[in-house]
Amino acid sequence: MLKWKCQENKLISLNFQQITIYATNEDLLILKKHLDCKTTYVGIRDIYDNVILIQELGIAKTCKVKSKLDGKIYICKCYKKQEVEKYKIYEQLVILRKLIDFKNVAQLNDFYESSNSYYLIFEQMNKIHYHSFCHEDIQSMMFVYQILNQDILCCIKMLISNRIFHSQITLQNILIDKNMNCKLAGFEHAELLSEDNPIFNSLMLNMAGKMMIKLYQYNSINKELISIPDYGNSLIQGLLETKIDQQINIEQALSHQYFEYFDYNSSPMKQQQIIPKLKSFITQQSLSSPIDSNI
Repeated sequence: MLKWKCQENKLISLNFQQITIYATNEDLLILKKHLDCKTTYVGIRDIYDNVILIQELGIAKTCKVKSKLDGKIYICKCYKKQEVEKYKIYEQLVILRKLIDFKNVAQLNDFYESSNSYYLIFEQMNKIHYHSFCHEDIQSMMFVYQILNQDILCCIKMLISNRIFHSQITLQNILIDKNMNCKLAGFEHAELLSEDNPIFNSLMLNMAGKMMIKLYQYNSINKELISIPDYGNSLIQGLLETKIDQQINIEQALSHQYFEYFDYNSSPMKQQQIIPKLKSFITQQSLSSPIDSNI
């Protein structure tokens, strides 16, 4: 375990057992950047000030902390040692390190430990307040949803390719960073798999379908009958299919017609083209019913 010593917002030394390394703040920052997320630190209060408690839920407490080194705000997730098994914390660390270069995963900055707690320091992120989405232009609203849904599916593709199962892919675990990137969090609910598992892959796709429904429900007056334009209904049905051999796979989901009208290389809110669609409410029954020749 390593301990940094900070004085007047600058690093002055690094201590490991009986060894102390002194250097300039600049050189120690370079060393710290190299070691971050690869080692365990102690003495979290030497580097971070507690700002505000955000949430206390289950085995974890989440708060905002402020770095004494750069003055930036970070998110700290704290676990009491008596309430969580050590191997689960380290499995979460291994998973987060594997995914550290993926833009749609909450980025881990530091890992600290004290005599009674573990502390995971993440980049600053915020919850998306879906219930406050209220746009007069429904096409713009649908575009926001398509960005979110594609990011969620990209996350699942990344999890599948790394043999990781995340059992809580829900709106509560989708955050957003300062650049408006969707971020998957909640990796205390994830586990590493020894081999590819089609059943777990299917479950994650199923969770994505349920999230899509939730997104559209927020702006629907009738929560039981939702109008989903741009082939969204068929995408959801493909994701929610309970038979694995009939469920669409992740590649089919990402290449679905639902996403084809938008330019994802441009600004997140810039639509490539809008094709007006006059659709009635879509239900499972209406899709399977024959077309009325009088229409």
